[in-house]
This record gives sequence, C-alpha cells and structure tokens, in this order.
Amino acid sequence: MNGRWESVRGVRAVLFDLGGTVISIDHPRVARYLTEAGGAPPDGWVGRAERAGRLEVDRLVRAGTPPPDPWRAFWEAFLLAAGARPEAVEPLFHKLVDFHRRQHLWNRPEPGMVEALGALTRLGYRVAAVSNSDGRAEWLLASLGIAGDFEFVVDSTDVGVEKPDPRIFHLACARLGLAPGQCAYVGDLVTVDVEGAAAAGLRPVLMDLYGSYRMDEVPAGVPRAAEASQLLAGFQGGPAAGREGAR
Repeated sequence: MNGRWESVRGVRAVLFDLGGTVISIDHPRVARYLTEAGGAPPDGWVGRAERAGRLEVDRLVRAGTPPPDPWRAFWEAFLLAAGARPEAVEPLFHKLVDFHRRQHLWNRPEPGMVEALGALTRLGYRVAAVSNSDGRAEWLLASLGIAGDFEFVVDSTDVGVEKPDPRIFHLACARLGLAPGQCAYVGDLVTVDVEGAAAAGLRPVLMDLYGSYRMDEVPAGVPRAAEASQLLAGFQGGPAAGREGAR
C-alpha cells in the first residue's frame, strides 16, 4: 500500500457512489445512437468523453450551478468529445434522457466491482452506497442483482439533499452508527465525491476507471484507483489492521 492509502487505514465502512464508480454508462448504446446520428465515435472515445463530462461537472459545481444543469452539461460535453456533430447534441441528449427514464443509462457493473464489494464485506468492512439518483437507486441495484452487496442505499431524491452537501454523507454515517472519520467514500467525481466527502469528514478515494483526471487535478493525499483490484488492494487487511497499527 502506498502512502496515499494510509489515509483510509482503520476505517470501518466503505461507502460508494454508484454511477461511474460501481455501475457504468451503457457505452454500446451511446455508440449506437451516435452512429445513427451520423457521428460514429472514434477509437478511444470512451475515455475522452468520460473525462470531458467530469471536467464540465466539476466546473459547474465549483461555480455553484444548481442541479440538474451539471447532469445535462455532463452529457453535452460527453457527446461532443465522443464525436457527435454539434447540431446533433440536443436531439441525442433527449434520446438518452428518454431511454434513461424508461430504463436506465447506467446499467452495467464496472469490471471487477461486484467481486470487490463482496471481498470488502468478507474483510470485515460495512458497505453501503450514497448516490445522487432519481429515486431508483435501490431498484437499479436489484435489477443488476447486486442490491445484496450493500447494507443500504442513500438516494438523494429520497432524502431531499444531494452530494456534495455534507448532510447526505452524514445521513449515511448516522445509519451506520459511525463517525464520518470512520468511513471511506469511493467516487468518480473530484468535486462531488472526493471534495464533498472530505468536507463532510469522510476519507475520500477517487475511483478513476477511465483515466479522467491528471495527477495535478486530484487533491493531494487522496488515494486513487484505476481498477477494482487496486481499490481492493488499498483496503486489504480489513478494519482491524488500522486499529492494530495505531496501538
């Protein structure tokens, strides 16, 4: 474990963001829509599009832009970076929204994440989720067969507050009966997840599956995982390891 991962030593619970962290966008569907609109995505489009969307969300969150504008901005930046013609972005966005409302755009577990969730539980961590969602987070996890990997889900629509507001993180900590400093939070957005969790007193971890951030764009000292195996390695030893090391 490198020095950055020392920041999560001894935590007793690992809380997760869902979309972009545990569950992936349906990239093949997006690619099909892009192709139908006359803008077949080029090689390497997923990484470029994911980065563009995240950076735009971060920019708007830092500017204090209220939801749902950052979500729309994510998709506009994502589609342009994916090769969409500018005049096709608006109709493509509405096509994606329509599919999302009928089913769900985030509908594929990220590689290795299901196994990592189970492994964390076996190591002795309590595992839960805190998601900026539309009231369907629990339904989505159940539909993917992974609801049982989480002790509970705090859905922003259900509780009336969303990340990066510290209150939503504190609601999850209260349900666990743990202090914020006893909980790690794993997410994919620097402003919403990493900075939001840190401001609430949790120990943030950046899940950067798509290489969306340069090193200088991540707050100093924050652990970063590029794949599920790296995340799991950072928490190896379980909660007791950190307590023993502190004696």
